[in-house]
Amino acid sequence: MGLFTPFVPYHTSAGSSTIRKFGGLLTVEFLEPPPGRSFMMRQTYRLDVEGPVSPELRKLIDSPQRPDGPAMHFHRYQSEFFHVEHGICVAEVDGVSRNLTPEDGEVSLPANRIHRFHIHPDSGEYMTVLLSGSDAGIDNQLDRVFFENWYGYWHDALLYDGGLDFIQKLQMLDAGGHYTPAPAWMPFRLFFGYWTSVIIGRWLGGLLGYKPFFKEYTTDWEFAVTKMKSSFWTRRSVENFWAAKERWDREADLSAGPNPTNADLQYLLEDVTAATRATKAKAAGNGYSNGFVENGEVSRADEETVTGISSGLKSQTAQVRKR
Repeated sequence: MGLFTPFVPYHTSAGSSTIRKFGGLLTVEFLEPPPGRSFMMRQTYRLDVEGPVSPELRKLIDSPQRPDGPAMHFHRYQSEFFHVEHGICVAEVDGVSRNLTPEDGEVSLPANRIHRFHIHPDSGEYMTVLLSGSDAGIDNQLDRVFFENWYGYWHDALLYDGGLDFIQKLQMLDAGGHYTPAPAWMPFRLFFGYWTSVIIGRWLGGLLGYKPFFKEYTTDWEFAVTKMKSSFWTRRSVENFWAAKERWDREADLSAGPNPTNADLQYLLEDVTAATRATKAKAAGNGYSNGFVENGEVSRADEETVTGISSGLKSQTAQVRKR
């Protein structure tokens, strides 16, 4: 991807309640959230992927960028809830690490706490955690639209683009109310982390034509478009034509009528391979035209009409040649 070039997805995962990224290293199952929660999902991180994998995936698994959990971040408006179902989850909050296991039950994390979590090396083959977040009732918050797009982009960018685009990353995270804090040595880490994402991701990214959500990743695209249109910075990147697109059942109804023909141009719009010609010849030999209408059923009036059209075409052709 070139400099300041908006990202284009490499794969499609819209419409999937369970998505798998990085060859199964990360599996996300979206669940119906309970009242007062904006999302709920079951995440499974694996320490390794069984079986043969592509060189690109093996290189990623063996690198420092290996997907084992989100990077350090904070949520400005939402609290998060964790419930480990299998394995050991390392939760680091404000610089203090804690190992979470199924025996700990659900653990809550208030908004504006700097944190991350990842799979513990002693988890066995995998770690599964049930995640949910409070519903702040705002556009820029954690929800299924955000996670579908973030995990889709994370997968494609690391495997096929060589890394995350800084502007694209900040814009997508800002759309989910998910912010990267400033370095530990800086004061006001939350303040600078938030405004860096807003200025570079939301404002600059919007001016350059970046967008936080992609139809290829998003199940509820209408909701995603509504969210993007609510922002001055992203509404210019949203097209409107998609809403007028016919659904398949409507397209099937529209296609049920007679097929269009193109006079003497029709020949090159049909299958002219030897196999098709043989099939048509056999059908004609059995007394059928196009496999449906018997030649013997063509009326005298139809024959005269066809003869007249043919004579007219020949006459017009002769006149053109004389000119």
